Amino acid sequence: MKSRLFFSLVLLSGFFLTSLASAQRYSESLPDHLTFHVGGGFSTPTHAAGQDLDTGWDFAMGGGYKFNRYLSLNLDYGYNRWNLNDAALARFQEPGGRTSVWHLTLNPEVHFNPRGKVDFYTTAGFGLYHRDLILTEPVTATIFVCDPFFGFCFPEQTTINEVVAQFDDYKGGFNAGAGLSYRLGYSRMRFFSEARYERMFSSSGEDLTYVPVTFGLRW
Repeated sequence: MKSRLFFSLVLLSGFFLTSLASAQRYSESLPDHLTFHVGGGFSTPTHAAGQDLDTGWDFAMGGGYKFNRYLSLNLDYGYNRWNLNDAALARFQEPGGRTSVWHLTLNPEVHFNPRGKVDFYTTAGFGLYHRDLILTEPVTATIFVCDPFFGFCFPEQTTINEVVAQFDDYKGGFNAGAGLSYRLGYSRMRFFSEARYERMFSSSGEDLTYVPVTFGLRW
C-alpha cells in the first residue's frame, strides 16, 4: 500500500513538473504584447444568493493585449457552480439542484509593479452572463455493464440524478477585483491569486452576486 502511494506521488509530481515546464516554454514563445491566464478556486455566493447556495468552485481563463507593462485589456471567461442548500431545496420541493454561471467580460487590467518579483494588479469589466438552474431527483435506471474478458453484457440497476426542471437566462453584468502575482524564476510565468466581486443583473428579483477566489498561472 505504501509503495503504491509513493509511486502515485512520484507520477503526480512528475506530471506537475512536466506540465509546468511545458507551460513555461509556451510562455516564452508568446509575443511580449500578448497575455494569458488560467486558474481555478472556490466561489462564495453573497447577499440573496448566499441564502440559497452553498460555497462552490470556479474556473477562469482569459487573454488579451498589453499596451505597455502597466496596462492590458483582456477577454475573460469564468465559470462558477454551486449546489442549492437545504432551505432552497425545501422551497422547490426537490431533493437535488445546482446553479451555474458563465460569463464573457472585457476587462482592463492595471499593474503596479510589473517588473518586480511580486506584482499587485486591479481589474474591472462588463459583459455577458448566463445563469442555469437545474433541479434533480434520484431515479433507478437499468444500465448494461460489459465484461471485456468474457465479451458479454448484463443489466444492472443503478441510481442516477434525473433532471426534472431547468431554467436559464442571459443578462449583462460586471466584475471588479484585485490580485497578487509572483514571478517564477526569471521567466514571464507568474503564479497568481485574486478575488473578484461579480454581479449578474436580473429583470426580476435581486441580482446574483458572488465572490470567486482564483489561483493559477499567468504569462
